[in-house]
Amino acid sequence: MFEKWNSKRSTVLGLSEYWKRAIAPNWNRVGPKWFSSTKWPSESLASMQYGLLSLLAIAHAERLEIRPLVEAFADEHRGRYRRRLRLLARRMDGNASLQAALESTPDSLNDNTVLALRFGSQSGTLAKTYEQLIEDEKPCVSLAATGQSNDRGYWFILATTLLLVFQFLMFFIAPTFKKISQEFEIAMPASLRTLLVTYEFAWAYMPLVLLAIGALSWLVWSSPTRRFLRKRFSYNFIRANSLSLSAQLFRMLAVAVEAGRPLPGSLSTLAKYHFDKQTRQQLLIARNEVEQGVPGWFSLVDAKIITPEEFQVLNAAASNRVQSWTLRRMASVKQEKVVSRSDTYNTLLRPVVILAFAAVLLWISYSFFSFITNMIQSLAR
Repeated sequence: MFEKWNSKRSTVLGLSEYWKRAIAPNWNRVGPKWFSSTKWPSESLASMQYGLLSLLAIAHAERLEIRPLVEAFADEHRGRYRRRLRLLARRMDGNASLQAALESTPDSLNDNTVLALRFGSQSGTLAKTYEQLIEDEKPCVSLAATGQSNDRGYWFILATTLLLVFQFLMFFIAPTFKKISQEFEIAMPASLRTLLVTYEFAWAYMPLVLLAIGALSWLVWSSPTRRFLRKRFSYNFIRANSLSLSAQLFRMLAVAVEAGRPLPGSLSTLAKYHFDKQTRQQLLIARNEVEQGVPGWFSLVDAKIITPEEFQVLNAAASNRVQSWTLRRMASVKQEKVVSRSDTYNTLLRPVVILAFAAVLLWISYSFFSFITNMIQSLAR
């Protein structure tokens, strides 16, 4: 089942043996000593979460003890994610189940993955769930890591270059132009006066600006804030995230249907553990209707989880296998829409940001060249 993970399996097994022979006997006495996280820049959160998911999948397939593997895996990382992994290991050490430990350690895995593992554990389809998650998340991780890394580097270089050029002009060139304007009574163009006023205002309030930027950055990058924004706004107001939620829900239902699990039980589990409030309410409505005798797939239409067209396709499926394939296909279509929307967003965002940088650069250039033009005309008279 996990033939494509043979290389990772050997790595994990070796890690487990290393733990038993070298680390565990001396852990309490000297603490952990080995780690190899010397790479810079560090991996993206998505790729680190995918690594943990692969580790858990291999541990489940090989019946390995998870806690020591997670502790050793934590030493392969640094910073915030290492602390999350160590907290996850401590919570498993307290006799908590893996799913409960993951749910109480946010961002150790993403929300959809934690929900899928809980659903697989409750429905008895955990092995198939791991296989499905590994297959679905690998291409997304590679694409996201590459795109985000390239964009961040590009915008950082562009902003740094523009800031250095602007600082040089305002610190060395602008004072000289002001002296020339005063001594030779040369009119200073309005664009340059506006630029100087803006620069002086920004310089005077620079400490407050830097403090505000630091506070905003801390809020944006802190895990609690991101989780709050994601759960309260992201899933409800961003269409792409809503489609991604729906696609993941279809995949989980596909695994349960293929295994022959009854739909009411699947809906009950998802309604109890789903992390999104709105989706949880929709699942509760569907579960209540099923308990009152409404056909399973039709209850999902009433709860607005599937469309009438999707209901017709699912209702026409002759077997569980066909229904499972149909659900996976619908999930793939929704995920393709998410990727398409993301590509469109990035395609539109990049020119907008570049034009914003170009507008600032044009303002600076026009201001200085206008003064040079005025100076030449004044001296030529």
